[in-house]
Amino acid sequence: MRGVVVGLILLGAGCSRSSTPVDPAPAPAPAPASAPAPASAPAPAPAPASAPAPALAADFAPAGEATRTTIPSLDRDPLLRPQLARLRDHFGKDAVGPFAVQRVPLAVGRLGVLVSRADESDPVVLALDRDQLLFAKDHPTAGISPPVLHPTVAPAPERGVAVFAYVESMHLVAARMWADDSNPYADIEVFHPEACDALTVAYETGLGWIVACSSKTGTTAQRLRDDLTSAWAREGIAVGTPGPVARADIGFDGPLVWTLSQRAKAVGGDRTLTFRYGADGRAL
Repeated sequence: MRGVVVGLILLGAGCSRSSTPVDPAPAPAPAPASAPAPASAPAPAPAPASAPAPALAADFAPAGEATRTTIPSLDRDPLLRPQLARLRDHFGKDAVGPFAVQRVPLAVGRLGVLVSRADESDPVVLALDRDQLLFAKDHPTAGISPPVLHPTVAPAPERGVAVFAYVESMHLVAARMWADDSNPYADIEVFHPEACDALTVAYETGLGWIVACSSKTGTTAQRLRDDLTSAWAREGIAVGTPGPVARADIGFDGPLVWTLSQRAKAVGGDRTLTFRYGADGRAL
C-alpha cells in the first residue's frame, strides 16, 4: 500500500526592503525674526503593541492514546446507545457480545470510537460530536491485504480520525486517515516490524504519533511526525524490555518526551516497567 498524503498545502510568504540610499531632506530656511515660533504639538502616545493571536488549542487533539473497554452488549454503553441502529446494521440485529470499544478524544471536543468484536475483528469507526454521529466507516481497513490485525483508533489531522493496523502478510503497520468531513486524508506505511501481537498508538501535538508493536520478542516503535513522515528506521527501533511483554501503554511528559509502560516477566513475578524516551527515540 502506497502512502499518499491528501490535502496538505504549504504556503510561504516573504517581504523585502529597498536598499536604495535616500538623500537627506534639505534644511528648512530660517524663519523671519518677526515670525512667532510655532507652538509645539504634544507627541502622540505610542500605540500599544498588539499581542500575538493565541493558538486555538481546540484545533489540536489532546495528548494520549485511546482508552479500551469490553462491554457485554452494545446497549450497555451509554455512549453507544444513540448509535444502536447504526451498530446493529453493522454487526447484525442479533449480534451477541462481548464487544471491544476504543475511544479517543479528537480536536474541537469530538470523539473517535472504534467498536469491534472481542477478537478485534469486524471493526467500525464512528466520529461523534456528543450524541451526534458525524460520520461512520463500516469497513475502515477495506482494500488492505488481509489479515489486518489490531485496528487502533487515533486522532488525524484536519480534525479527523485515523485507524492504525498491522498487515500481517506484509509485516507492516499502516495508517488510514479521514478529515472531519469524512473524506479520505491519507494512507500511510508507518513502519515494518517483524511481529506485532498488540498495537498501541498515542498522539502528541508537535511530536506526532508514537506507534508501538509488542510481541514475544519485545517491542518495536516508530514515530510518525505531524507531516506524516516516519522519523526512525524502516523497521522501527527496539524499546522497552526484551522478551515477552504485554501491550504497551504510551504517555507523554511534555511535548518532546514520551513514556512506555508495560508488564514484563521477571524472576519474582510479573512487574510493570516504565521507560522514558526523547523525540529522537533515545532513552533518557
